[in-house]
Amino acid sequence: MLFYVQMKWNYQGRISQDQLWDMEALEGDHGVAGIRAGFVQLYKVVSQHRIIAIVKADSLDDLDRNSMGWLPMREYLEFEQVWALRDYEGFLADVKAKFPPPGQQQAPRPAAPVDPAETREIASAWFHNMNAGKYDDAIALLDPNVLWINVPVVPGVNDLVPWLGTLHGVEAVTKSFGVLAAHSKIIRFELIDDLLVSGDRAVGIIHEHSQCLSNGNEYDLEVATFLTVRNRKITQWRVEWDPSPFLRAYRNL
Repeated sequence: MLFYVQMKWNYQGRISQDQLWDMEALEGDHGVAGIRAGFVQLYKVVSQHRIIAIVKADSLDDLDRNSMGWLPMREYLEFEQVWALRDYEGFLADVKAKFPPPGQQQAPRPAAPVDPAETREIASAWFHNMNAGKYDDAIALLDPNVLWINVPVVPGVNDLVPWLGTLHGVEAVTKSFGVLAAHSKIIRFELIDDLLVSGDRAVGIIHEHSQCLSNGNEYDLEVATFLTVRNRKITQWRVEWDPSPFLRAYRNL
């Protein structure tokens, strides 16, 4: 599904122009990752506080989640227009067929059935590879257009945790792994109890024990990990975790 999205920065009286640009620098990385992954095309309206986007979304739900929950600057974006778009060739075919009534159109292809056993297999391999430090093998399980949602961007926190945010595509995820490796050393990364699997979704709680490379401090995290598996690839990877132990270690408190 394609959508035309018109957005305006709504920041006046809330943050300064310079603060807006600092946040937009982070938002821009999110946007460029989406462009490179083929999810979105972005355009700045000249001399206006507006951005125009042509967005590809799997569903209305995903578009709503992205605009309301995943965008780093969602608090300061006003969505002025959101229009659904259809392919022009499909529209022209309807014109030539004189707009066939319901029941005479070509039926959509049914979705492939989801095998929970396959979901468990791929998710288990992901956690195993991450625990063993086989990051290349873990990345090989990702869909080329994977969406990684790693805690919303937080001003004042991302200077210490620059790999936070929403990333699109294997290339962006791989680069983020490199940023992580430059700051932290993962010592242990293991599942707590078993995976929970339902259809194409798998959920696991991770105990991570890592070390801050700048000062040698070690810290422990519990990371809730949500994976979506389709066609034997991870199409979405979302994590939720409390960054407090991380920040305490990095700030040497």
